[in-house]
Amino acid sequence: MAFDSTVNREVGLRLRRLREQKELTRERLAEYADISVQFLADIETGRKGMTVQTLRKLVNALHCSADDIVFGPAQPADAGAALPPAFQTLTPAQASLAADILALVLKALPPEQR
Repeated sequence: MAFDSTVNREVGLRLRRLREQKELTRERLAEYADISVQFLADIETGRKGMTVQTLRKLVNALHCSADDIVFGPAQPADAGAALPPAFQTLTPAQASLAADILALVLKALPPEQR
C-alpha cells in the first residue's frame, strides 16, 4: 500500500509539472482530458491513482508520452555522472524537488555568479 501511495505522489508531481510547463490550469487540462477537475487534483496530489484509459486521455491532452508521466522524461545515459553521489540516490520526486530548489537558488544569484 505504501508503494502505491509513493508511486501515486511521484506520478502526480510529474503530471503537475508537465501541466505547468504547458501553462495549463487544472480546469483546462481536465476539460481537454474529459475528467473532473477534482479527479485531476486528486491525481496530482497523489490521493488517487488512475486507469490506463485516464492516462491515455492525459497523454493526448498534454501531447506527451506515457513514459513522461509514469517514469519522467528520458535522461541521457551519463546525465547524473557529474552529480554528487547523494543526488544519484534520490527518488524521482526528490530529484525533482532538488532541481526546483536549485533553480530558485540560481535565480537568486547575480548573473556573474551563475
